[in-house]
Amino acid sequence: MKEEERRLREQIHALNRIGIALTAERDLGRLLERIVREARGFTRADAGTLYLVRGDHLECAVVQNDTLAVQMGGAHGELDLPPVPLKPDYISAYVALTGKVVNIPDVYASREFDFEGPRRYDALTGYRTKSMLVVPMQDHRARTIGVLQLINALSPQGEVVPFREEYEELVRSLASQAAVAIDNAQLISDLQKMLGSFMEALASTIDARDPYTAGHSYRVTQYTLAMAELDGTPPERLRIYKYAAFLHDYGKIGVRDAVLLKPGKLTSEEYREAQAHVAYTQEILSRIYFPDELREVPEVAGAHQEKYDGTGYPQGLRDGQIPRGARMMCVADVFDALTSERPYRERMPIKKALSILREGAGTHFDPEMVDLFFGLPLSRLLAILEHGREGGLDPEDVKVLSKVTVGEFYQVLLKEDRSPREEEIVRRFSRYYRRKRDINAGDVPRGTGSLQRVGRPGLIRGGGAFPGGDL
Repeated sequence: MKEEERRLREQIHALNRIGIALTAERDLGRLLERIVREARGFTRADAGTLYLVRGDHLECAVVQNDTLAVQMGGAHGELDLPPVPLKPDYISAYVALTGKVVNIPDVYASREFDFEGPRRYDALTGYRTKSMLVVPMQDHRARTIGVLQLINALSPQGEVVPFREEYEELVRSLASQAAVAIDNAQLISDLQKMLGSFMEALASTIDARDPYTAGHSYRVTQYTLAMAELDGTPPERLRIYKYAAFLHDYGKIGVRDAVLLKPGKLTSEEYREAQAHVAYTQEILSRIYFPDELREVPEVAGAHQEKYDGTGYPQGLRDGQIPRGARMMCVADVFDALTSERPYRERMPIKKALSILREGAGTHFDPEMVDLFFGLPLSRLLAILEHGREGGLDPEDVKVLSKVTVGEFYQVLLKEDRSPREEEIVRRFSRYYRRKRDINAGDVPRGTGSLQRVGRPGLIRGGGAFPGGDL
């Protein structure tokens, strides 16, 4: 009796520990993985699968199998496996429909359910599915949101044995805790998606004013994120940079069309009005409630026109006073302005655009951020440049250009005499960069990527590099 009491206390302690750990996990993919891993450890199961209820079927979200060294789904990405129809012939579907726990010592000897799937899997892999414990995952509303399927309990000697009956209620309790944790993680994920879509919708209101600058905010965001990822920026700060970049020009909603869309040189008064968009951006964003982890979004977005040497606006910040994300965004913003078409001019030659960035290091730009930009794979730069244009990129071009950084490409462009390989790189890049965008044909970024615009002539000119003049 004492031994049974000791084991029960240990199991309850383990269950509490696992429950606390699951509650603390906010990433849905990692959470799903952990649920299966902890349940398997708790029951000494060799394998496990987690299904989520999706309408009229079950979707396989995680597959783990120690014998076959399989870790799929969860944080490893979505699984491309056929769904399980919600029909009582299938054991997982039966458990989802009835809310009952099913414990089977040997599935090959069972006639209760259709186990043709496990048999095919075993025939394909050489595995032998035997004992199985299948438990519903029910949240606090008694709603079944998923099914946890544990396979092949192992004895201390490593032999496959049936799952002990005492595990049934314990695993059910674990599955219920897991269901609540999934609900919470899904809620957080949904809120993040909603916030992201809200940010994009706000940005798209600027996009609607001029098709020539459509996609500017998307491209600035992607350049900024590419630099940040290369810089080793953690995910929580990437979200700050993402939202700040999407909305960095939102203050232009307060700039008159007569100024924003003017195709000629701005007057001094008009230029001051155009500059005010940065202050408008920070003021508007400061009125939006951001959770603690995103509270820096207005500050980062409102500093993208500051310059490394302190001559920018609106506050004249310099060097480290400028948020790191804003220093990245400044490089991205100017580059996109230089390399975007306008009705009054074509794209600036890529060599000249890159030269402006390099020559501006230490004055307009943080030299470290310019180095980050020049460290990007050329294929990624081109993919962002060409976003929304018809035709897409040839996979072979992507393969070749992925082996070259922007900085290496720039050095090639500076050469008078190039090797055949260097000429090939220039040729592959140029075939896309020289293409014209046909606005009338609808060759304009739309949807998620269709966000904002960079300024018109005389307006900021890609971060203030060319105030009052044409590029």
